[in-house]
Amino acid sequence: MLQRHLQDTYEYLFDSAHRALLEGGSFAPFGAGIRKTGEQIHTNVDLPMERSAPTDHISGLIAGFRKDEAENGLIAAGLVFDGRARSDDAAALCFHIEAANGGAVEVIVPYVREPGAQIRFAEPQISAVESEIFTEVQ
Repeated sequence: MLQRHLQDTYEYLFDSAHRALLEGGSFAPFGAGIRKTGEQIHTNVDLPMERSAPTDHISGLIAGFRKDEAENGLIAAGLVFDGRARSDDAAALCFHIEAANGGAVEVIVPYVREPGAQIRFAEPQISAVESEIFTEVQ
């Protein structure tokens, strides 16, 4: 069941990021999660794009997930930003998704904008990473 929650979170983030790309340029990082009640949440950080970096948004999203976990309990959470693939510096959707048990993955999906406002995605590059959301804060 936990794997399904990770997949649902990824699909929600991917679909939302794809829509944002189709609407125009880049977008601010945002996140999504699934609470223990089964409720799906969408979250973003209200920072001015012109005076903040993606890392500011990501730090805010992680802090928000930790707070939501403490107050409501989360099963899975993740975030997405419009970045670059490490392998060839291509434009890419970059995801960080975690399960409450501490398992975390990074998914990089390179893409190319094509004529007619179409976007062609390459195969996702998936790797296990360290948990950043569901961690014990000392």
